[in-house]
Amino acid sequence: MAALLAITASGPVNAEPFTLEQVLRLGIPSSVNLEESRRRVARDAALVDLAAATRLPQLAFIGSGSFTQVGTSVGVLTNLPTLGDISLGLQQNGYALLQNSFGNLGLVLDVNLLPLRQGAEVAASRQVLEASRAEARERERQIRFDLVRAYRQLQLHQALVPVWQEALGASISLERDVVAIERQGLAARIDVLRARVLRAQDGQGLAQAQADLENSRQQLAALLALPPEAVPIAADPILDSAPWPLPLRQTLDRAWQDRPLLASLQAQQRAQRQQARAARLALLPSLSLVVGGGLSANHLALPVLDQGGSLSGGPASVPLPELNQSATASGSFYNWGAALLLRQTLYDGGRAGSAAVVADRQRSLLEAQEDQARLGIREEVSRAWSSLAATATSVSAAREAVAAGERSLRDAQLRYRAMVEPLTEVLLVQRDLQVARASLLAALTRQALDRALLERETGLVEEAPRSQAALANPGRR
Repeated sequence: MAALLAITASGPVNAEPFTLEQVLRLGIPSSVNLEESRRRVARDAALVDLAAATRLPQLAFIGSGSFTQVGTSVGVLTNLPTLGDISLGLQQNGYALLQNSFGNLGLVLDVNLLPLRQGAEVAASRQVLEASRAEARERERQIRFDLVRAYRQLQLHQALVPVWQEALGASISLERDVVAIERQGLAARIDVLRARVLRAQDGQGLAQAQADLENSRQQLAALLALPPEAVPIAADPILDSAPWPLPLRQTLDRAWQDRPLLASLQAQQRAQRQQARAARLALLPSLSLVVGGGLSANHLALPVLDQGGSLSGGPASVPLPELNQSATASGSFYNWGAALLLRQTLYDGGRAGSAAVVADRQRSLLEAQEDQARLGIREEVSRAWSSLAATATSVSAAREAVAAGERSLRDAQLRYRAMVEPLTEVLLVQRDLQVARASLLAALTRQALDRALLERETGLVEEAPRSQAALANPGRR
């Protein structure tokens, strides 16, 4: 607890502390990348519905209306729109005006009896949806790892600031002692200059550590969707990580068997296989049933029917009386019928075969990507597992180095004040202690990051038991 208070006390007054659990609970749901994956899944689900709709029957309402007017002096009319063929008994020089009004309302049902290609397309779209879901799970794992990594980096930089502050304080104290001894004529001026160099280097290191700390805070704030003026700090101390519970072989098997990245690539391969099948099925016959029925109404009017002629004989032609009359006729009828439509493609220019080849090539490419992904997983798991197994020894050695360095620094300072050892020995011991403290913090952080990487690869995110000894400030034991 004392180490944790030392860290939080070094942060700004308006800083907001976060535990790792709080960071994961806040950062994963609000991730922009994860929201993009959710929308991709929703889009692919809509595409599945669209593909499935192509196999369903189609019911359509149809309606039509027309009006036709024809003026003719010919007794026989053919190919008239909405009228067809009409024969009129007109006399010589006769004339007729016809007006026809027609209306029709009906329903048409179209059923695909052999939806083979459509079925393959539906299967392909479902595999694409499964791939999107697996990709979303993989991205969630990556987002979790990014959050853990950012939090561990914040812990490291947050813990390094007090280390540099303590080193700077020791350097300032040593410089004062050297100046006091030099005034009494008991030390060379080069010792004063060396002490100033050490103090300047520690000041420079502290400034860089503070800059790294601010950068880590901004990175974590960005992942948590916090405003730039927010100042998050790590509330958890840097602790030992428990050993990984699985041997290397079982860890690899778990990473390969339960990895959304591989599941996504496999689903994409199945989707391409269905796409190739759909392309080949396009060459098979298609059979559709069309059923239709409706009600029609017709109104035929002859507002003008002029029949007349002339009587010719001898040198003169005598006109006959003309007869003008009109007539109308109206009626309605219903009709229905069914038809089977068989379509067999004889030649399509090679489009179906080319589409199938493209899908097969894409599936082959995805298979190669899966092999590369498996190799990458093996490399990552092997490196992290080996590093995590070796880190325990590294942490133990670094902790011993810190303890020995602290005792050596106290002894070297006493021996320098007693004029037994030169200042160079004090400088070397203090620099070694600074390196040992930084190495211990880096080893603990690397241990936590290796465990987080194995959790990402295998999906085992349960927190393992940890040591209760806080190691956030390894300079104090």
